[in-house]
Amino acid sequence: MANPKWTLPEGSATTRLARESVMGRVCENLARLDGSVSWEELVTTRWADLLSAEDCAELENQVFERFRAEAGRPYFAGCEVAVEESPDRYVLRSAAQVYVDASEFPEGVVGDGDNVFEASDVTGEVLVVSEVDLVEQLINDGVPEGVVGVIDDAGGTMTAPILPDFDAVVCLAGTVRSHLAIIAREFGVPTLMGARLSRRLRTGERITVRYATPAQSVDAYLGEDMRPRAQILEEGR
Repeated sequence: MANPKWTLPEGSATTRLARESVMGRVCENLARLDGSVSWEELVTTRWADLLSAEDCAELENQVFERFRAEAGRPYFAGCEVAVEESPDRYVLRSAAQVYVDASEFPEGVVGDGDNVFEASDVTGEVLVVSEVDLVEQLINDGVPEGVVGVIDDAGGTMTAPILPDFDAVVCLAGTVRSHLAIIAREFGVPTLMGARLSRRLRTGERITVRYATPAQSVDAYLGEDMRPRAQILEEGR
């Protein structure tokens, strides 16, 4: 009974810019045809007159340039492969993370995030996962016990095979509606999404995550019932 997805505001600048660019080009092409082609023809055999492969290639560059002008940075990549293949377009989130002022958090708290589901608090050792080679290694050797995975990508595709092996997860991107959140909920892995940090979390350090905090509602992203974010604490706090 939720609102249809297409009636909701875009969750990112990239999706908004893509929609604006694609719809703008389709409207331009439709106006150029000036009614000379029936709608049935357009959506069956002449759809390329509305949006051609050449249009898509041009709009891809246009969206990226508009995004970079707005955001002041390239796209965030889900893993290092994108950075290696297109270093002009991608940067790892963990390499370009914007940190908030530590004064925004109580003493001993280094960050917070949107809780996917309410669970017991977890204390564990950080393992930063942003490289495919590390995922392959963890698949082969196993994830150590007592690990809190810190993940760049809200898509979750890269880490899905090993996700159930983490004691808990902190994701630097996304919302409780993201793919990673859905997978984590299904596997019962305590997870925070869209984490804000006052500093970089480093592999090997120990943290406590307050997963006992009530879960964030999906409606919160529409400005309704935003709940307090779950805290990430330094060891001993």
